[in-house]
Amino acid sequence: MLGFMKYSRRCMATVFAILLLQIGSEMSSSQISRAGTSIENQPISVVIWTDRGKYTQRDTVRVNVSLLNTSDSSVYVDRRMFWGGVGGGLQLVINDDKGKPVPSRVFADALMPPPKEGDTSILVRLEEGFFYGRWFEFEVNEELPKPGRYSIRAIYKSWLRKEYVEPNLRALPAIWADTPLMYSAPVWIEVTR
Repeated sequence: MLGFMKYSRRCMATVFAILLLQIGSEMSSSQISRAGTSIENQPISVVIWTDRGKYTQRDTVRVNVSLLNTSDSSVYVDRRMFWGGVGGGLQLVINDDKGKPVPSRVFADALMPPPKEGDTSILVRLEEGFFYGRWFEFEVNEELPKPGRYSIRAIYKSWLRKEYVEPNLRALPAIWADTPLMYSAPVWIEVTR
């Protein structure tokens, strides 16, 4: 019986990975260009900021992204937030001052795995006004090779499906996989020589 359960779990994970690949391939650049549109009535906002506003090409940029509870009640979010593209939960979109996307070598897509069986710590509870997030660093000369002004925007996507969590967690007011992509407002930085 235990072997069958492990086999079933592997099959579910494979199906989940295939679905993520299909969803990712259906995302078009028009979705990225809509960044900044807010999702009304969502209890969570995506907030982004950098450690400074001005950098040289020899500097490192630290980007911080948080999910902020803007509602007046508790909300739960997946504690796993991976950089690496929307497939991992968090993606950065960088544009130059003319709105042209800057290709990135660092932020390649990674897939969010399903939670481990029996994991009851998968959800983080956010009370009103509380936030949860993480940071990422990148070298300016690797991602932004020319001086100028750049906007950085974060996109958050929960891939947590109710049926993959423990039964006692399924009724919680969480940001589940059926929630649309959430975009931050842009933060602007300046790069000098």
